[in-house]
Amino acid sequence: MIRQVFTALAILSVLQFASQPSEAKTRRYTITQRHEILAAKINRMERAGELTLREARDLRDDNQDVWKKVSRMKARNGGKLSYENIAEVEKDLNKISNKIHKKALEKRVED
Repeated sequence: MIRQVFTALAILSVLQFASQPSEAKTRRYTITQRHEILAAKINRMERAGELTLREARDLRDDNQDVWKKVSRMKARNGGKLSYENIAEVEKDLNKISNKIHKKALEKRVED
């Protein structure tokens, strides 16, 4: 009897957790949206003094390089990106995002 109660509780807790949408699943941005979000974040952090002019310029250059890479990929593939291209661009955007977060954390530690 006790075993059945514990089993039922375990199943209910798993089902309850599985039915809740995770934030990672609900947020899905396109490459264009991520590019724009990163650009806006860089601008916002520069205005707030969290990034120096040089740091912001370097991050903008990285972001622009990724955008140029997307344009080249589209030109080679008839205006579309393959799944491999998308994965590569996402990886590049993740690197930029990580750089931004790293800079922000470095500034917090310095203060």
